[in-house]
Amino acid sequence: MNNKIRTYGGFIMNQSFVKKYGTLLLLAAGAGIIFQLPYIRETFYPQIQAAMNLSNAQMGLLSSGYATVALLSYFIGGIVADRFSARKLLTFSFLATGALGLWFSTFPSYNVARVIFVLMGISTIITYWSACIKATRMLGTPEEQGRLFGLQEGLRGILNALLVFGMTAAYSFFAVKSETLGTSMAIKVCSITVIIIGILNFIFIEDTKKEENTESLGSVVKGMFKALTIPRVWVLVAIIFTAYSVYGLIGYVNTYAVQYYDLSAAMGSTLGGIRYLLQGVGGIIGGFLADRLHSRIKVIAGGCILLAISFGLFIVLPVKASLLVAVIINFFFGLIFIYAVRSQYFAVHDDAGIPLEMSGRVSGIASALGFAPDLFLYTLVGGWMDTYGAAGFKMTWAYAVVASLLCVVMAFVLSRIIKKNASKANA
Repeated sequence: MNNKIRTYGGFIMNQSFVKKYGTLLLLAAGAGIIFQLPYIRETFYPQIQAAMNLSNAQMGLLSSGYATVALLSYFIGGIVADRFSARKLLTFSFLATGALGLWFSTFPSYNVARVIFVLMGISTIITYWSACIKATRMLGTPEEQGRLFGLQEGLRGILNALLVFGMTAAYSFFAVKSETLGTSMAIKVCSITVIIIGILNFIFIEDTKKEENTESLGSVVKGMFKALTIPRVWVLVAIIFTAYSVYGLIGYVNTYAVQYYDLSAAMGSTLGGIRYLLQGVGGIIGGFLADRLHSRIKVIAGGCILLAISFGLFIVLPVKASLLVAVIINFFFGLIFIYAVRSQYFAVHDDAGIPLEMSGRVSGIASALGFAPDLFLYTLVGGWMDTYGAAGFKMTWAYAVVASLLCVVMAFVLSRIIKKNASKANA
C-alpha cells in the first residue's frame, strides 16, 4: 500500500493532498490577515478618522506613505523570493507587523502614525508577497493555476471575514464605554492575530534547502531587469494597475453609505466582514470558472465589464437614505466581480508564459508597478471627498468605471499577444 495513503475512521487521507491544501490554507491566511493592518481603512475608516481627528486627505496620506515604501519593497521582495529561504523572514514579517499594529492601536500623533504605516510597507511586502505568489504557483500544474489562486483568494476572504467579525465584536463591546476604546481594541485583536499567524508560519512552513538556492544574487538582479524588457510583463502590469485601482475604490462604498445613506458605523464595519465572505464567493467562482473556460483572461475581462456597470449604478443612484438597500446590494455584486478578477490577475502569469523560475521577480515587478495606485489614489479621492462631498464620491465612481474598461482593453491586448506567440511557435 502506498505509504502516502492513510485511513482515519474510515476516511482515506492522501498525505500529499493534505500537505498541498494545508499549505494553501496557511498561505491564504497570511496573505489576507497580514494586510488587514495597513488597509484597516477598508473596515474602520470612520472610526479611525474620528479617533485621530483626521481629514479624508490625511487618511489618504497614511495609505500613500505605506504605498511609497511598498513600491520599492515589491522589487526587493521579488528578488528575495527567487533567492532566499522564506521561513524565518516570513515569521519576522508577521511579528513585526503585529507589533506595529499594537503601536498604532494607541493612536499616536499623526506624524508617528505615518511612520508606522511606512514601516508596515517594509514588513508586509519584502518577506512575504512575491514568495506567497511563487509558492502558490508551485503547488499545482498549469491546469490547476486558476483554481489554486481562486481558492487562495476565497480562503483568504473567509478567514478575513472571521477576523473582521471578531474585530467588530470587540469594537461593539468596548464602544459602549468609548468609541475610541472600541476602535483601539479592534485593532489590537487584528494585531494579535497577525502575531499568531507568524508563529504558525515558523512552526509549519519548511525552510528551503540551501542547495535549492543556487542562483547568485547578481544573476537574480540581472534577471529582474531582463524581465522588464518582456512586453507581456508590461501588459500584466497594466492589467493589475487598472484592476487594483477598482479594488481600492470599492472600499469607499462603506464610508459613502455611512455618510450619505444613514448606515451606522458599526453596521459599516459589519459590511466589511461580509465583504470578505463575498471575497470567498468571488475568488472561488473566478478560479473554477477560469479553469472551466480554459482562460483566466476571459474571467478578468468579463468581471471588469460587470464592474463598470456596477460603479455606473452608483453614479446614477440618487443620494437618498431610502435607497440604502439598493446601494448595499450593488456593493455586494461589485465585490463578487472584483474578487473574481483579483483571483486571476496573478494566475494569468501562467497564460502569459512566464516561467516558474522567473515567477518571483515578475510578480515583484507586476506588484510594484501594478499596485502603484496606492501612491496617489487615496490622497486624490480623499481630496475630492473633502472638497466636493457627495459629488466627490461620484467622481470616484467615474474613475472606477474608466479603470474597469481600460482593464478590459488590456486583457484583450494580452490575449492577442498570447495568440500571436502561439502562432509563431506552431509555424
